[in-house]
Formats: sequence, structure tokens, C-alpha cells
Amino acid sequence: MAPASPTSRRRGPLLVLIALLAIAALVATYLLVRGRFDTGEEAARQLAAALTAGEVPAGADAAQHERILAGMLEEGAVPSVALADPGRAESGERTVTLDWTWTLPQEAGTWEYSTEATLHRGEDGWEAALEPSAYAPDLTAGEHLVLAALDPALGEITDRDGTALYAERPVITLGLDRSRLEDDQVDQAARALAGLLGTDPDRLAEAAAAAGEEAFVAALTIREEDAGAYPLDRAADEVPGYLAVDGTRPLALERDYAPGVLGALREATAEDVEDSDGEIEAGDLVATGGVVAATRDELLGTEGVEVRAVDEDAEEQRPLHTVAPADGTTIATTLDDDLQRLATEAVAEEDSPAAVIALQPSTGDVLAAALGPTGQSYPVGLVGQYAPGSTFKTVTALALLRAGVTPDTELECPETATVAGRSFKNADSMDPALFGPMPLRSAVAHSCNTALLLQHETADQAALADAATTLGLGQDAPTGLDAFMGSIDPADEGVEHAAAMIGQGRVLTSPLSMAVVLASVQNGATVTPRILADDEPAAPEVPTPLTEEETAQMQEMLRGVVTDGSLDDFADLPGEPVIGKTGTAEWTNADGELRLHSWVIVAQGDLVVAAFVEDGSYGSVTAGPIAREVLAGQ
Repeated sequence: MAPASPTSRRRGPLLVLIALLAIAALVATYLLVRGRFDTGEEAARQLAAALTAGEVPAGADAAQHERILAGMLEEGAVPSVALADPGRAESGERTVTLDWTWTLPQEAGTWEYSTEATLHRGEDGWEAALEPSAYAPDLTAGEHLVLAALDPALGEITDRDGTALYAERPVITLGLDRSRLEDDQVDQAARALAGLLGTDPDRLAEAAAAAGEEAFVAALTIREEDAGAYPLDRAADEVPGYLAVDGTRPLALERDYAPGVLGALREATAEDVEDSDGEIEAGDLVATGGVVAATRDELLGTEGVEVRAVDEDAEEQRPLHTVAPADGTTIATTLDDDLQRLATEAVAEEDSPAAVIALQPSTGDVLAAALGPTGQSYPVGLVGQYAPGSTFKTVTALALLRAGVTPDTELECPETATVAGRSFKNADSMDPALFGPMPLRSAVAHSCNTALLLQHETADQAALADAATTLGLGQDAPTGLDAFMGSIDPADEGVEHAAAMIGQGRVLTSPLSMAVVLASVQNGATVTPRILADDEPAAPEVPTPLTEEETAQMQEMLRGVVTDGSLDDFADLPGEPVIGKTGTAEWTNADGELRLHSWVIVAQGDLVVAAFVEDGSYGSVTAGPIAREVLAGQ
């Protein structure tokens, strides 16, 4: 083959260059044509996408964008923006219509509206020139959006007749206005105020020192009606920066009203927020205990929200969209305010933890739950776990009836008895003339320990536990109450079983659960207690329901306790016959001293009263007068 000529060697690169120039010309022509004929529809779609993502659209004023939307986005509102109408491009401008849908926090629904936005075509393509009104209808240059919470009105907790027991009540918060104090006055003022109010001076001084210069430092919040118990005039005269702020708080009708029943609402602590996995925020109300905890959502209602256009310079706020709050509802309880006050008064003089429980047998309604004024670190009437003593002979008597013993069956009642090597005796108050043979009804009436525990082989522990279940022990606590409903181990034997026959050993009950026991006898069927008036608890599964014959026999024997036994002080009460049982249970205190729990359970008509004193004397001596005062006061 002949070698290429010089001319052909030069032609190759030249052709490549020409081709590249042609391609460049085509690209330039395409770009020119695209720029000339780009109508901006794609830019409009990108505008909607950027707004949905919370991003600053191309060409928009970033500072204005952040100022207008930050308040909404920070509160958790989520925008979705659709291009409703791309408009038409005319003279390098396009006006588009945007459909906004905000998903609001706290399940407050959506806020929907439409706005118009303008796009301009510049050297680098189409860009947004957004006026404030493009973000929300009629938004002006000085306004931005905020999302404000609307608090619902708190509901009420009432008694069975509608008396408000727990509601918003007027309070006064006492504290220091830091803006009225110089730095060198803060510590002295805090300590002086704490001294007058009886609060911790170190704690208030630390809080005041850490507060901002414009802060109000709360020292104590009191009920408005309690203001006279504090030297507020002296605080105003002697403490610089002192300030009293009126307000309201959710509170019980009175201080210490039905402790453990109503519960309480308090502001969430930092620890509450930290431990809640995001479910609780600062400022939320936390429910603790009782009816409040069980019905918190209904009581608090649902928070509303309002979107506002805010002009800070003009100090104006203009509502744009409102979702009204759903106010809290009224929660009716089964409590009877009159009976609650009567029960509280009856136990008011006890200097040991004490309780009165009143129950309606026909419904299971808890009518009163009163506690004594001293040493009440927890509601012993509801959650206390105590040996029931001879009140438990109500259960034992039923177990014996089921084992074939009748009220007329003679039992031996010696002064003492030994079971499995352990010696038992009767109460020192028992008349020695009673020792010897006696029918079951008399053993119950006079509360003979030995007569009943010597029957431990007649009714074993399983039979005793079954009788306890029939009379309501061991069932679930009622909704709205933290309560101990009693326990008895069906597997106990020997000494433990014998002791259980007289309510000692490992048997544990609360005053509420023993009220349920007698209520079941009075009702002729197992009673399920309730505290919420609208609650319809399912009847507990009872393997061996109470029969009519058993009911009649039990009521007859417990009536004998009043006519012939330790509750003879109740025999003269007018009205329907009273039945009941006393009880005394031994326990040892921290000093190793043998002490007595004092019990009485009584029923008259459709009312059962259980009275309990942790450190008392015999049931008829200490608890008896308390129960009688309640029955007599009806």
C-alpha cells in the first residue's frame, strides 16, 4: 500500500475539529431555544416540592422564608404543597396557584388553603419571588406564623349526687420577683421569705440565685382559703421583691379529702419527661393515683390549636385557623360526700393509722374511704395489708357450713388449744364462764378462737380459701382505685392453716376487702366494689357461689354477734337489724412490743362499714365506737 500523502494526513484532524464545532453549535442552539421557550412549569413543580420539604425555594428570600415558617415547623406542623394551577407564562412571569395542607400536631387535623406565588425568568432560568401572602392567605410583610396551644377546661370529679370533689380551685402562688431585686438582695430575700412561709430556705435561695433577672421564683402555692394561715402582710412589708400571684390549680375539695381515692394532677418534673420516652413534655400534667390516674384523658380533655399571624412590631396576633379544644368531662364517682365527711369525723381523733370504709352491698359502690389524721403515709384503708383477726371468722364460718357443720353443731371452746406444737389461747377479755362446749353460732358470737381453730381438720386450707373467694377476697382491685383485695394461700397447712382459721398466720386483708366480705354476706352474692359510677365491672368468677341457705345462716350468726356477743353496743341502733363481727389481730412493732390491730365490720340495710385502727385495743373497744358513730349518723 502506498504511504498517505501530506494532504490526507492534515485532513483527519480538521474533520474532527469541524465535527466538534458543529456539536457545540447544536448544543448552544438547543440551550438558546430551551431558554427562550422554557415556560417555567418545571420550576413551578420544583417550588411546590421545596415548600413541601421545608426548604428554601430557588430565588426566594431565605431569611423571610425561615421567619415566616419556623414557628410552625418547630411545633411539629408538617406542610404538603401541591401545584394546583401552573398558570401561564407572560412577559417572563408566571403566577401559579399552590394548595397548602398542613398536618397539625396533637392529632389536631389539617389546615388547608390556597395561595398564589410568582415566578420570574432570569438569566439563570425561572426563580421564585415569594411575597408573604404566598405562604398564607393575606399574610403581610411584618407577619409570621405561629402555632399556639389552646388549653381545654379541666373536667370535674364529683360524688354520686354531683358535688364537685376535684376541680380547678383558686390558689395563690407566693414567691419573689427577681426584676425587683438587686443581685446582692436575692439570697437574703429568699431566706427571709422561706422563714415566714415555713419552707426550705436553702432550696429557695438556690432557685432564686439560678433564676433569670426577670423571673418569678415560686416559693409556695396555697389554697386561697388558706391565706389567713400565713403571714402574708409581713412578707409584703419585710421581704423585698415579694409577690403573690393569683391562679387556679386542679385540687381536691379540701386538703386530704378521701386520700388515695381521688388522686392528683401535678406538673411534670424533669425526671418525668426524661423517663417518658417522649410521651411527656415540660408543662404537661401528670396524674398520680386513684380516680384521676384512671380517668386522666377524660378529665383533661383534648388540647386545641390555633394558627396565628403575628406582627411583633405591632404586638398583634390574627387567628387564621382554629381547632377548638375538647373540654374535660365530669367523672362521677360512687362517693357520698355526706358519708365521707361523717366517716372522716368518726376517725379524726385516732393517733394511730386508721381507716373507715363504707360500702353499698347491693351495688358494690364505695361510699366513703376515710383515713385518720396521724401517721397516714399511705391510704391504709385501701392498700394496707393486715391480719384481719376474728373478722375473718366470717370466712371460717362459711367454710365450716360447707363442711357439714351447722350453726347448732356443738364445738369445744377450751381456754387454750395446741395445734402442731403451737399453743393458742382466747382473748383475755373473754368470760371464762364461756369455756366449754358451745354451738357454732355462739363460737362466732363470742369469738372463741380455740373452738374454730380446732376445726382445722374439718375445713382444710383449700376450703377456707374457696370460702374467701366466695366472699370477694382476692379479686382484682376496682378500676380507679389502688387497692389490696386480700390474699390467702390455699396450700398452707399445719400451724399456718390453724392460725388462718382465726385470721392470723399468713392471711392478709385490707379494710376495703373486709368490707367486701361482709357486703357479700349481706347481699347474698359476691360483691365487686367500684368507685366509678359509670363502671360496670364484670362479676368475679366464683367457683362456689353463695347459696340462699348459706346466706341466711351467715346473717343469723352475725346477727348473734350483736344480740349476744361483742357488738352488743349496736343492738339499740334504730332501723334495720345490724350484723357484724369484731376482730383483734396481734402484731409486733419495731421495738418488739406485742400490739393489737383493732377491727370491726358491721352491716345495716344497704350499708356496710369497716373500721380499722392499726395500733389499738380489742375490736369492740377501739374500732367499735368508730363504726357505731358512722351507722348512728345516717
